[in-house]
Amino acid sequence: MRRQIAARLAKPRHVFVTPGGDEFAAWCRDLPGTAVELVISARALHELVTEPGLPLADLDAVQAYAQQQFAHYFGSAAQRFAIAPWKLGEAAGASALHGLDLAALRSQADAAHVRLAAVRPAWAAWLASLPAATRAGTGRAVWHEGDVAVVIQLDGGRVTGLQSRRVQQLADLGGDAPLAVGTPADELIAQPGPATPQPDFLPRNGRSPLAWPLAATGALVLATAAWSAVDSHRGLDVAQAARDRVATLRPAVVAKPAARGRGEPAENRAGNEARALLAMPWEPLLTRVEIAGAEAKTIAWLGLDASAGRGELRLEGLTTDKLLALQLAEQLGTTPGWRQVVLSRFSAAETGLVGQRFEINARVATGSGS
Repeated sequence: MRRQIAARLAKPRHVFVTPGGDEFAAWCRDLPGTAVELVISARALHELVTEPGLPLADLDAVQAYAQQQFAHYFGSAAQRFAIAPWKLGEAAGASALHGLDLAALRSQADAAHVRLAAVRPAWAAWLASLPAATRAGTGRAVWHEGDVAVVIQLDGGRVTGLQSRRVQQLADLGGDAPLAVGTPADELIAQPGPATPQPDFLPRNGRSPLAWPLAATGALVLATAAWSAVDSHRGLDVAQAARDRVATLRPAVVAKPAARGRGEPAENRAGNEARALLAMPWEPLLTRVEIAGAEAKTIAWLGLDASAGRGELRLEGLTTDKLLALQLAEQLGTTPGWRQVVLSRFSAAETGLVGQRFEINARVATGSGS
């Protein structure tokens, strides 16, 4: 359970995977209970960019079209390909995973309690890591792996072409110098700027990526409170046993009853808090936070603290835009059951995080009607 919770809360790290998947097998063996985003070598992929003007309304339509095209070119073998479609404005395409077994990767992850946050083509993760000015340019960006190169054609920031080619060296590509060249040794940290294709081989299930972190954080709060309550009750039992022994040895001493109204014992407060936490309406609370964060698009949740006894909630998140955090607080403030919603802190993020940290404090309705 500790590994599962740690994996849910961990920040995903990139793992570059080549055909066969040996790199991921080693990761699962050495680092269980972590979170990863797999970036897949171009050697394990086939690429497709659709013709302009095709009536492909959404990702499901793009995927169905891509499956037909891959089946046409690769025959029955294409039935085993996992397909990752992408759509960006009028441009659309898909990657086909042929050098790795997606089901086997997911089984390895489950066995090691490793959370798969995403399984993406390496070129897509690299393109998102380029500076905004480069991504907004016109020309070629080249992802290079030895004798394989993925050539991405950009037109004012729009992806208009994508082709995987065999090369002896980059000079074999000819034409003008590329806007940027990436390799597996690059640090793939997403940067703000024009949107880029984000194909993902993991199934699309309609849930926001915020769901698991928020649910895990809520579960951790409940587990901590429950453990505190159990520990307090143990202390109460020990104290009661000690009082019984004293009463047996010194029957002449009569303890005065505690005056009422002088405050509740600490062990009772802990137990009441645990019961109140269990009674809180977590599903509508977390669903509202999840929806509001998903609408903001660039909000990343970092933590959640709750005090059921006082009906208080504290959310901590990360964003690149202060205005989004303010708008999020306003949205939550108009939600039934939420009141006194305040953006209480806004500061620079720690080293290794992109954006700025913020905190939102609120009072919320609890299961006890507070």
